[in-house]
Amino acid sequence: MLDSKQLAQIDQWLATGDARRAETQIARLLRNDFPPLDRAQLLTRRAKARILLERPDEALEDLQTMRALAPELWEQPNVQELLGDAYFSRFELAPVGFAERADAVLARTIYEGIATRDPNYGNLGWVLYQWGRVLLSENNVEQAVVQFTAALVKPSSVPRLTALVYERLGFIHLTEKREAATALAFFSRAVTTYPSGDSPAWLMRLHLLRSRAYRQQNLYDDALKAAQVALATIGALEPDYRVLMTEGHLTLGEILAGIPGREHEAADHLLQFLQHSRRPQGVDVTWSRIHETLGNLWFRLKHYEQAIVAYQTALSFNPYHPLEIQLQYQIARCYYRLRGYEKTIAAIEQLLKLAAAEQQSITDYSVFGVLANAHFALEQYPEAVIAFRQAIELAPPDAENLEQFKTYLKAAEEMTRQH
Repeated sequence: MLDSKQLAQIDQWLATGDARRAETQIARLLRNDFPPLDRAQLLTRRAKARILLERPDEALEDLQTMRALAPELWEQPNVQELLGDAYFSRFELAPVGFAERADAVLARTIYEGIATRDPNYGNLGWVLYQWGRVLLSENNVEQAVVQFTAALVKPSSVPRLTALVYERLGFIHLTEKREAATALAFFSRAVTTYPSGDSPAWLMRLHLLRSRAYRQQNLYDDALKAAQVALATIGALEPDYRVLMTEGHLTLGEILAGIPGREHEAADHLLQFLQHSRRPQGVDVTWSRIHETLGNLWFRLKHYEQAIVAYQTALSFNPYHPLEIQLQYQIARCYYRLRGYEKTIAAIEQLLKLAAAEQQSITDYSVFGVLANAHFALEQYPEAVIAFRQAIELAPPDAENLEQFKTYLKAAEEMTRQH
């Protein structure tokens, strides 16, 4: 017979997240010739361990084996809860483009069934929380909020459930409702209710969400502090230390990029993100955005050659960049500052071709101002005359360099007549 103390020890490990130790102990016990019911109890716990270890397919295999050994346990709410968790975990962990929506639908059906059949189930709060997460994955935001709110007042054996619910409610207010202040209130509750000694990885991501909410309110100092707290939360012994650190560096880099005078720090954090992340094989919007930000930082620091490389890399990671014309203009400005006037002209001509292909009008007078100045520097005076006239025509009456354009236009016209 299986010793109840052994089960209690396994349950303790699972409750504290030590799933590997629990799985190892279960594997040892399964070598014994226990009765079917005892083996079923062990398989149920191993299924839970494997869900925690992000191996839902193996968890589902254990549950099916358990069903064959002890079919009378199958309809118990704790077993059905594990079944729902396994299906939803498989949906969430599937690679992008390969997720099976049927897994999420099946999980939702299971959670709904538990709530209907067993309204007094001791872990109903967790079931409703998971049900809400499935609904959120289906963009059913309002119904997700209903389930999350209900989860707060239902019993649960998961100590951090309250914090998890507050985090999801804050996330919804931040991303779906654009109510950053309300989101911050929920995030604060999540911080205060999260059990001490629990996974710092989750707490770090919560602080990153707080930072994002502050940024939406243009409270950059508070956003920076929250991101710094996030980075300090994680320890080097965490299993996902490298991934978490890259997330922290990205957030800090993007915040600092918006603060004048912090360009070097911002670039350092973004470069650390790139250094410790796996380079994408194809199109990647995030990497494109990071290189675009680096380009802007290098430009502000007058490191124009590095800025050109960054802008070009941004376009290579996102060939359909919605701001491609603007990035081409930034490349042209960099060449102009480097006195590479021929490359300046080539970049602006590429920009004008892109605009014509997309049936867009270039209304920024400064584009033609840079083009005119580059032609003038190369003593291409007829081309300079055309570009200066376009710049003057588009410039507002109070444009800073309007008078300069007019002066250079007269000079270019005079040089054209002389030649």
